[in-house]
Amino acid sequence: MRVTGSLQEKNGVYQMVVRVPDLYGANKQKSKSTKIKVKGKNQRETTANKRKAELMLAEWMDELSRSECFGSDRDLIAAIEDWLKQKKKAVREDTFESYSNMYRNHIKPFFAPKKLRLGDVTPRIIMTYVREKEDAGQSRRSIRHHMVILNGVFSEAVMMGELLYNPCTNIKIKAKNGERFVGTAYDVPTAKKLLDAVKDDPIEPAVQLALYLGLRRSEACGLRWKDVDMESGLVHIRNTIVCFSEVREKEQTKTHASRRDLYLPNALKAYLQTVWKKQEADRDLTGREYSEDEHICQWPDGSILLPDYVSRRFAKILKKNKLPKIRFHDLRHTAGSLLVNSGHTIKQVQEFLGHENASTTLDIYTHISSDNKKDTALAMDKLLA
Repeated sequence: MRVTGSLQEKNGVYQMVVRVPDLYGANKQKSKSTKIKVKGKNQRETTANKRKAELMLAEWMDELSRSECFGSDRDLIAAIEDWLKQKKKAVREDTFESYSNMYRNHIKPFFAPKKLRLGDVTPRIIMTYVREKEDAGQSRRSIRHHMVILNGVFSEAVMMGELLYNPCTNIKIKAKNGERFVGTAYDVPTAKKLLDAVKDDPIEPAVQLALYLGLRRSEACGLRWKDVDMESGLVHIRNTIVCFSEVREKEQTKTHASRRDLYLPNALKAYLQTVWKKQEADRDLTGREYSEDEHICQWPDGSILLPDYVSRRFAKILKKNKLPKIRFHDLRHTAGSLLVNSGHTIKQVQEFLGHENASTTLDIYTHISSDNKKDTALAMDKLLA
């Protein structure tokens, strides 16, 4: 299927008439005046006028072939929302919620007022969107997440024959110099100061789990007593709690590799036993019966500790105790870094943290200490000096 067209005379002027096929093979007709007169002052001018009109027709047909052929007059916003509906069935709930937030807060406010069709969107329009988001302070990492949606919509349109090309294809959003994420990690003395600072605080269990087991915030908040086997000393990471527009708890981890079993360090095992005793006392006071689904991180009335509260409270504790400012997630970086610096292999740390790829462990979660760097220099001295 392709765009076809011809020149017709209307009121002494060349009129371009084209036929554009849609997704189902039906043609829609478009016409536009060239404003070129059919008859010139002489034969030479008449011939030249026809050639100019033919050139205009060819250029218009080429433009329509690239942008409007095969049903690409579909409303852009409707196409994006159709794509999101399909993704709702194919991705995790929290992933879909993230897509929805990006669309609602960023993509729709930019594109909806423009009333664009699929075929109207050019690489220049996509780059205008990218630059506007950069000027608004969005990191390039965040913008790349926005592009997942836009690229997905246009790729599907190409696959379905609605478009001949994807305007996002050649747009590469590279991280700025220095923007590449590097996690921050505490050293051992600072980590111990943090444990003292959170003593008896509501988020102490979450901090202990993050430091000793390298758990994500969602994993720490989602850990239940039935996931902990005190007798064998095993912890089964199976459940998470995430917050977007609403709180969701699901027996599902971030990735398949995140579903893992870890052994309890003795200090953490002893600490959890004190948490259990305190929660037993809370149940007696409130008159509640024990439930297998009760969490390690919870309030005295048995309600769950929300991930957002953990992060906010964590920041306040650091400020109050004049500890270096880090994110709660950096406790996970700390756990991985301490293991690497103590001589554990990347493979061991990868399985401990639940990464699918060892490259993630190498690139983000390992912070080699100054002492280890000095050891490396001494080793090279011995080998080569």
